[in-house]
Amino acid sequence: MPYRLPSPQDRARYVRDKFDEIARHYDLFNDLITQGQHRWWKRVLVRRLGIAPDARGLDLCCGTGDIAARCLRRLGPQGRLVAADFSSGMLAIARRRLARTQPGQGDTPLALRGDAMRLPFRDASFDFVSIGYGLRNVSDLGACLEEILRVLRPGGAMASLDVGKVRNRWLRPLAEFYMFRIVPRIGGLLQPGQDMFTYLPHSTVAFPDQHALARRLEAIGFSQVEVIEHLFGASALHVARKPL
Repeated sequence: MPYRLPSPQDRARYVRDKFDEIARHYDLFNDLITQGQHRWWKRVLVRRLGIAPDARGLDLCCGTGDIAARCLRRLGPQGRLVAADFSSGMLAIARRRLARTQPGQGDTPLALRGDAMRLPFRDASFDFVSIGYGLRNVSDLGACLEEILRVLRPGGAMASLDVGKVRNRWLRPLAEFYMFRIVPRIGGLLQPGQDMFTYLPHSTVAFPDQHALARRLEAIGFSQVEVIEHLFGASALHVARKPL
């Protein structure tokens, strides 16, 4: 029976509940499906943000806190980081990870539950916003991007790492076979019967490809939009700035 994505009305609750369920396996799952390459891609994301020691940052859809911890290591005593996610299971792991990270600033970073379409922060609150594998799971992509733009200070940077589309016509079928056939099997070995590992590849179908997403960022008001592709475009990093 073909897999069917949850309806738009049910998607937010489905994604939240399912991420709660897979939280303890999520890091290992990413290691297995990318052969550990996601760690390098996240290092590139953090480097491209150009985080200053005194910056104020938001890691949105923080998951288990992997990117947040990397950002935190760049901050000094005057810096501040907020990690936000709507999955309690993911946040529990993120809080433990961030508590183990040497923050440099003394205070434990704030990790809170939050809705990416209605961020509880004032305008121009952050120097940077990072988001890893989160945009394709939000229920309203446009609203999320507008919120990121709103909370960034003028000149601030956002960086998003997510899936992309392989354009090479010879490699595309291989990439799709791996994504839709192999990835769910890997997830099923980790947590038998968990359909979230089938949802994750299917969530890429309606998600804009990397160049369409770049155009959307520009249309919303971001500038200096860059696309950095990995694995022939199977993974893509977008870096953009809020105009001065």
